[in-house]
Amino acid sequence: MTHRLMILLIALMPLEAMADDSAILDKDFALMMTWLPGIYDNQEQVYFEDEQDVADTLRHERVHTVLKPVNLPLLGAHVFYLQQYVDDDSAQIDRQRLYALNPDYERNAVKMQIYTFNGAELWVDVHLDPTQLVQLTMDQVQTVPACEVLWQRKANQFLGQTQGHGCPDKSAEGAEHTGINHSFLLTEDALWTSYWAHHKANSLVAGDPADVPFKHRKARQFECWMTATQRDGDSTFRRGLTVHDQGGTIWMKTEEDAPQQVGIKLRNVRWPYGRNRPSLVLYAHKPDQDKAVSYAWADPSAQRIGINLRWMQASCTLTPPSVGLTQ
Repeated sequence: MTHRLMILLIALMPLEAMADDSAILDKDFALMMTWLPGIYDNQEQVYFEDEQDVADTLRHERVHTVLKPVNLPLLGAHVFYLQQYVDDDSAQIDRQRLYALNPDYERNAVKMQIYTFNGAELWVDVHLDPTQLVQLTMDQVQTVPACEVLWQRKANQFLGQTQGHGCPDKSAEGAEHTGINHSFLLTEDALWTSYWAHHKANSLVAGDPADVPFKHRKARQFECWMTATQRDGDSTFRRGLTVHDQGGTIWMKTEEDAPQQVGIKLRNVRWPYGRNRPSLVLYAHKPDQDKAVSYAWADPSAQRIGINLRWMQASCTLTPPSVGLTQ
């Protein structure tokens, strides 16, 4: 091998390495795009913090999240709409965002730019009809370059974090500007989120309780039917009811004077301690009773679960993913 050829091969080696990195990043990005969309809820975290008598100041509020891909070329080829509500109340919308994601080959990471809405109330529940976003213009959203998140794959998960000092923000009135940092952990069936804010002097302003992230688990959607016995002995029947398995709840009224109510809740339970096995659990509820009247359970991967208490019956069947995100 001539001296000139050796020099040429050595010069080409970094280019080959860059080509390999790009191919790996493309594959990781494609996987991330299949994992990210979904319905998420931290019902299990909230439930077990209560079971373990965690101090009130250290507990997490319940947060329900929908992340749905939307067609919005204005912001890029891979855009997601995020909507969150708290305390299991869909009327308490806490956050609406647009996430635009793309491979960043220079930094060998996935870049996520976060957009907020000007007049967010105009876009409530837009995930149910994403075609409304066709009307969106750039003056209806805003973003801060310093708030971008870089994601990298680590083993079988993706870790994302804001860069540098994070997003500039103001805490209380009259306070100095702070930097708010966000971090994310994404797996095939979970999304953990954390945030913390600092003054310029680096004193902590706010953050996750006890430095524990919000542990959201991805939900599966089920379609259910329910019956409830009326006072005259007849039954009220409903079908086509949708519920998710991370604490989703359905309430049904009977068709009679002074109607009665019966509810069901669906949980895919994973105990964080002890020897109990993970289970898909279907609970029957009555109004004004915190504890379930009764419940049935099945393997956590079950595609159907039912309960029959004579005075009420219910059956829930897994909905194909192609049906989309509704809750």
